[in-house]
Amino acid sequence: MASNGYLADSKKLNMASVTYCAALLDAETGGNETYEFEAKADLFRMPARDIVDTFIKHLNNESSYPSPMSYELDSAVKKKNRRIVMATGSLIVAKGEIPFLLMISPQIRERSN
Repeated sequence: MASNGYLADSKKLNMASVTYCAALLDAETGGNETYEFEAKADLFRMPARDIVDTFIKHLNNESSYPSPMSYELDSAVKKKNRRIVMATGSLIVAKGEIPFLLMISPQIRERSN
């Protein structure tokens, strides 16, 4: 997992933050969860992999997991015109790997005509 410091940098620079949504689907069981997290308003200027890393860091900082979550990313694609990141990979936990599907977007969606 690459460290980009994006959450920390936004706090240092006092850049406006935006609420983003992430939908995480456990590909093995079909379980899903939706999360909200704050990040810099220009988050979607970053590469897709860094956007995913920003979300995983949020989970590590805000969740009740016993230890920092690790993951392997198989793919991450950013749809610039829709401001959506789609990713697949595996969460690495004590009992093994859990395959996941992930979608990240701004909480307030811009409507296209």
